Amino acid sequence: MPRQKPKILLSEGSSLSSREAITALGLAGHRVELMSSDPMCLGRFSRFVSRVHRAPASGADPDGYLAAVIDVVKSHAIDALLPVHEQAYLFAAARKQLPEGVGVALADFEAFEQVQSKASLAELLMRLKVPQPATEVVRSAGEFANTRPYPFFVKSAFGTASTGVWRANDERQRDALLQRFEQRNAFAEGLLVQAAVSGTLERTQAVFDYGRLVACHIYRQVAEGPGGGDVLKLSVVSAAVRKTVERIGEALVWHGALSFDYIRDSANGTPYFIDANPRLVEPMNAWLSGVDLSGALLQVSLGETPPAQPDGRANVVTRLGLMGLSDAARRNNRRWDVLREAALLATRSGRYRGAHEELVPLWTDPWVAIPLAVVMVRLLFTPAAVARLSETTVAAYSLTPAAIHRLSAWQHSA
Repeated sequence: MPRQKPKILLSEGSSLSSREAITALGLAGHRVELMSSDPMCLGRFSRFVSRVHRAPASGADPDGYLAAVIDVVKSHAIDALLPVHEQAYLFAAARKQLPEGVGVALADFEAFEQVQSKASLAELLMRLKVPQPATEVVRSAGEFANTRPYPFFVKSAFGTASTGVWRANDERQRDALLQRFEQRNAFAEGLLVQAAVSGTLERTQAVFDYGRLVACHIYRQVAEGPGGGDVLKLSVVSAAVRKTVERIGEALVWHGALSFDYIRDSANGTPYFIDANPRLVEPMNAWLSGVDLSGALLQVSLGETPPAQPDGRANVVTRLGLMGLSDAARRNNRRWDVLREAALLATRSGRYRGAHEELVPLWTDPWVAIPLAVVMVRLLFTPAAVARLSETTVAAYSLTPAAIHRLSAWQHSA
């Protein structure tokens, strides 16, 4: 008898990471179900999705969202719950409330706390002697106004999709940020101030089985899109970075997906780690390079002990078509730019020459033509709508500061 496929529930369906996890799992023969606060979420439009379950947004109503997830897991006999975005942090806080028997790969809440907060991550990297840019945590206006070299970055304690990050190039921009932070009482949570490093942005993704590295992939940002996201990626192989990621996962006894961003210094090649995401991040460049991150996460979620996957192929170029269109729209707010970018994508020419589509793969999943067409029409009618599109999407899956405090309350009550 052929082995029955597990019933898989993804924690949300709006993010790019969710859309790519759907593709990777679908190409491996799986069908998935989604939780979503948006009935028309990006993930709905896929032949690999069997059902979308409505739920409140996890950031706006974490209690309501958790109750909806628990109900779906019980009533639909879900075998594996895969947190594809910040819901991983929520599930870690509510681990004891999740139904027994559902497979979910989560590190301890205390381990999440060390990578979810920017300040805690800086302390972890310092303790493990992992290179990072010159970093300090400031908790007052006076500390923030201290003299330091320009440019530098300022990061809020928590942020997603590159939100909560500001760059100060001179004293005027620093003072404008100072006024903004004082008005919002931002110093109460602590702000991370980090020196700028000249180099290329690279991202590394990994899956761990209680501290044992199961899969790891690295890619370089070739072209930046809205909000600091990626339009074009290039797969990279680095034994040194893989070893560093393995060391961090071992120290945290990490279980599940864990990702990092770092800047590779253009002068000496040192990888300076700057951010962490305790979740799966856009796994299709890895899939197309020969590393199955989504499959590895599914296996460890089901309690299996998969062997470590080898490095994938280097120099695999992938693109995110929707991000490319949004990038064209935001540059000059002109319809012609959007049409020109669409033509380049359709003909795989210009900067997209030789790049494989990872976000909206029309040939393998034709239903993605629907959201692609909707976004195209909206950008043609109102090119400036790109900002609103991004804000609406992020709100559907991100955790707000109020939600994060609620998770801490769950943990304390437990």
